[in-house]
Amino acid sequence: MAVDGSIPSRTEVIRGLTHPPWRDRRFWVVQLLILVVVLGQLALNLARSQLPLGIPVSVLSGLIVVPVVYAALSFGLGGAGATAAWGILLMVPNLVLAPGAESRWVNGTLLLLAAAGAVAVGQRVDRELVARLRAAQAVEAHSAAEARYRALFEASSAPTLVVGADQLVREANPAAEELFGHGVSGRRLESLLDPAAARGLLDQVPPRTVSVTDPRGVTRSLQPLSTLVTERGGEPLLQVILHDLTEDQERQRRTEAYASQLLRAQEEERRKVAQDLHDEPLQALIYLLRRLDFLTESEGLSGEVREHLEASRKVLAAVIDELRHMAQGLRPSGLDDLGLGPALRQLTQEFSARSGVEARLHLRGEISELDPELSTAVFRIVQEALSNVERHARAHSAEVTVEVLPVSALVRVRDDGRGFDPKAATYGLGILGMEERAEFQGGRLEIRGEAGQGTTVTARLPRAGRAGPAAGSPRDAQPIS
Repeated sequence: MAVDGSIPSRTEVIRGLTHPPWRDRRFWVVQLLILVVVLGQLALNLARSQLPLGIPVSVLSGLIVVPVVYAALSFGLGGAGATAAWGILLMVPNLVLAPGAESRWVNGTLLLLAAAGAVAVGQRVDRELVARLRAAQAVEAHSAAEARYRALFEASSAPTLVVGADQLVREANPAAEELFGHGVSGRRLESLLDPAAARGLLDQVPPRTVSVTDPRGVTRSLQPLSTLVTERGGEPLLQVILHDLTEDQERQRRTEAYASQLLRAQEEERRKVAQDLHDEPLQALIYLLRRLDFLTESEGLSGEVREHLEASRKVLAAVIDELRHMAQGLRPSGLDDLGLGPALRQLTQEFSARSGVEARLHLRGEISELDPELSTAVFRIVQEALSNVERHARAHSAEVTVEVLPVSALVRVRDDGRGFDPKAATYGLGILGMEERAEFQGGRLEIRGEAGQGTTVTARLPRAGRAGPAAGSPRDAQPIS
C-alpha cells in the first residue's frame, strides 16, 4: 500500500481486499457478531415486530458499522473489505423482507456507508502499518549497521579514536588503548599526538606520519587518517585511524640495505674480475703478441708464413683490445688508481672516439673529496647516461657536468639528440639502474626531455657524513633543475 499519503492504485486496493486475516481468531469473532445482528434483524422482520419505543428495525443495520470499523482498525483493508462483504451478503434477505421501500432504502444506504467507511479506514490503517513497519526496519537496519561498526571498531588492529570538536577523545578501541595506555577516553588529542599533527587531523589535513612511543618504550611510526563520521547532538565527531608503518618501514629499510650491499658486492666482484683479466689473461696475451712481433720480424721466413703470422697478430691484438675494453667496463682502473676526475675524462674521451659524439666534461668543486662509494655512483650514472646517448639519442654533442657542493654532488648529462617524452616512455634496465644507484645514495634522479630538443639526466646525491640540505648552502637547498 502507498505510505506517502498518495491515493492507492487499483492494484493495491484489490490486493488489500483479497488478503483478509483468515487465521486471526478476532476476525471470526467480528464475523459472528455481524451474523448475530443480521439474524436478529431478520427475525424481527419476519415477525413484523418493532424495537422498544417504536424504533424501526432498519436501525439494526447501522450496528454493522461498528464491527466493520473495528475490523478496519484491527486488520486493515483486507479485514475491513471481507467484513463489509460478509455483512452485505447477510443483509440481502433483510433488504428483501424489510417492510416498505423506505426501510429498504435506509438499510441499503447504511450498508453502503459501512462498506465505504471500511475501505477508507482500512486504507489509512494499511498506510500507517506499512509506515510503522518500514520505520521499524530502518531502526533495525541502523542498529545492525551500528553493531557491525562497533564490532569492526573493537576488532580493528589499527588504533582508532573518535574525537569531538573540543579535541576530547570520546571513544578509543583496544588497539588505541594498547598504543597510548589505558584511560584514553576523555584526554585531549594533542596530549596523545604532536600538537601540530593534532591540529592537522582536526582540520582534515593529516600529516604523512606521526611518531608515538607506546607504554613499553617502543617508538612506532604511524600514518594518520581522519574522517568525519557522524554528529551527536549537533557536535561533529572525527574518526582518527592510525595505520602502523613501523614494520613496513623496517622491512623496506632491510630491503634497501640488502640491495645496497648487493650493489657493493657487485662492484667489488667487477673490480676483482677486471683485475684478474688484467693480471693474467691480458698479460699472457700481450706476451704472445710480443712473441708474434719477434717472429714476424725474423729473417728467413717465407712470404706465406709471414702473412699468416701477421694475420694472427692482428687477431690477437683485437682480442687484447676487446678484453681491455671489457675490463675497463667492469671497473675502470683509473677510478681506483687516479680518482673520479681522471676516470671521467677517460670515459668521455673513449665515448667521443667510439661514438663520434663530441663530449665536453665540466668538473666543479673538490672532486677528489668524494668518498669511494659516492664516486662509484657518480661514475656509473655518467657511464650509463652516455651509453644511452650513444645507443638512442642520435646526438651531435653531449655535455657532462659534475659539481661538488658542500653537502651534495650534482651530476648532469645533457645531449642535443632527438629527445623523448619521459612520461610516455618505458624505461629500460639502464635508467632503472641509475635511479636505484641514486636512491641507494639517498638522492634522486630526474630525466627531462622533449621530442627534437634533446634529453637531460640530472642526479643530486648527498655526501656521506654531511648535514642535510637545510644546513648547507643555498645552492644545495635548491631543487633539481
